Amino acid sequence: MIYESRLDNKPISIDVKSDTIYGILLSGGLDSAVLLYLFLNACQQQEIEPVIRPFTIAKTDGSYLYVSNLIDWMNKRFNVQLTKYTLVGDPTLHHRAQSASAVQDIFNKFPKIDYIFIGINQNPPENIGTEGPVRDTKSNNPRVLFPFVELYKTHIVDLIYEHDLQELLDITHSCTEQTIGRCMQCFQCKERAWAFKQLNQTDTGSR
Repeated sequence: MIYESRLDNKPISIDVKSDTIYGILLSGGLDSAVLLYLFLNACQQQEIEPVIRPFTIAKTDGSYLYVSNLIDWMNKRFNVQLTKYTLVGDPTLHHRAQSASAVQDIFNKFPKIDYIFIGINQNPPENIGTEGPVRDTKSNNPRVLFPFVELYKTHIVDLIYEHDLQELLDITHSCTEQTIGRCMQCFQCKERAWAFKQLNQTDTGSR
């Protein structure tokens, strides 16, 4: 299914097939939450029974602690029964390497998984006051899907308003420095604030 960004008509491809088992790497943040919503929405629109297994990394920032509530929210929204998340990857590695180790874990331990969705997006195209992480722009593995790879956080926040997903603002967690609330100093906090400012929207979330 192709969604189209309202900001610049950029296509967002969520390729959903029947008789296919998907995995999704949930961080506890907005990006992967919106990605899971779009996947389940695509399944609903195409009348495909969703088969997707949630995975997360036990990062020291505690963001994974928000994944259970996110899964519960999706189950109620779509009347489905997603399974509890499974911990994968090595949280002691550098951020980028954590995701790579998680993907390797998933394919090694769960060989029936056909594809993995990951919500990587691009850093803002301007200076937001702190240097961002190096983010992948593609995967050499065709089984790893990056539907948001050409998007900025503004696109993802706009999708929240387009699909009436404001409840996600209060059940997801962006900060990488503290488990509860926001430090407003780390890149992720500043990126989220930047996106809302660009869209002239108010972030009603507190986590």
